[in-house]
Amino acid sequence: MVVLLAALVLIGQPAAPAHLISVVATPSPSPVESPTAAPWDLDADIGAVMVASWRGAASWSDVHPMLVDNRIGGALLFTANFGGYPNGLKEWTDRLTAMASSACFDHPMLVMLDEEGGSVANVKADYAPPWPLEMAAGGPDRVRELERLNGAGLRASGVGLNLAPVADVRTNSLDGIVGARSFGSSPSVVAPLVAAAVQGLHDGGVGATLKHFPGLGGAAGDPHVAIPTDRESVSQWERVQLPGFQAGIAAGADAVMVTAVYVPGLGGGDMPAMFSSAVVGRLRTQLGFGGVIVTDSLSMGGSGGGVRTPGPNSAARVCGAGECLA
Repeated sequence: MVVLLAALVLIGQPAAPAHLISVVATPSPSPVESPTAAPWDLDADIGAVMVASWRGAASWSDVHPMLVDNRIGGALLFTANFGGYPNGLKEWTDRLTAMASSACFDHPMLVMLDEEGGSVANVKADYAPPWPLEMAAGGPDRVRELERLNGAGLRASGVGLNLAPVADVRTNSLDGIVGARSFGSSPSVVAPLVAAAVQGLHDGGVGATLKHFPGLGGAAGDPHVAIPTDRESVSQWERVQLPGFQAGIAAGADAVMVTAVYVPGLGGGDMPAMFSSAVVGRLRTQLGFGGVIVTDSLSMGGSGGGVRTPGPNSAARVCGAGECLA
């Protein structure tokens, strides 16, 4: 078994998202000297803002100790974990929910899934939507209805947060990762469809995550292999990539995923966007986003493959909540 971990990044003091199940425990204040006060458990607070995933059909006996010992706040499931069928997914979400309760976690266990549409649909069910580019042909009303069905199906299987929709505007034919996952190549087309997707997921009862901030559609290459560079200026970014994220946030998106791309024009320098305070901070300052900010995969090739630590059967490594494709 390979265990992958992800980090939810909190910048400033975000307001509670309107639709998202509690993802993280509120960080404890500094310990107060009192004979009756419980000791502050920093490890538990760190675990509460981590997301765990595992490759393949790992057994519950392997996964359970890691989640409980580290008081992990979220789990990201993939097709290989549960077989791709709704009943298999429900078995896992039931286990995870019961575990958090029986282990007296200070937070519920939030189960996440990548269910964007097309081939990026980890549940192979009739409610899985088509590729976003295909959905776009039906306009905002059609996108909202398809995502409502998607959200309702995920909700029935115990999923709390969908790591979708993709808000990237695809403008580079050499893009190696977005493709038909984007609603299109024009911000005027993409923005209202992103908003409709967020609304549809909420209609169905699950949270929505905008990705891949600040936008991957203008960069050549695939960050799973090597981190790409997008040399767009601030004005270009504000004209092309920003509108989709603005629309999704205005529609009530619960989380935004920041990805692995170099954006020197946005102040990122030679730091991947998801590690750059200048880039991540734009979500709070420029977009006024008050929800949860989550990293993309830290296990992607461009991020160095993660930080490995010994495990009982293999290695554990740090990873982001997003594109850990199992």
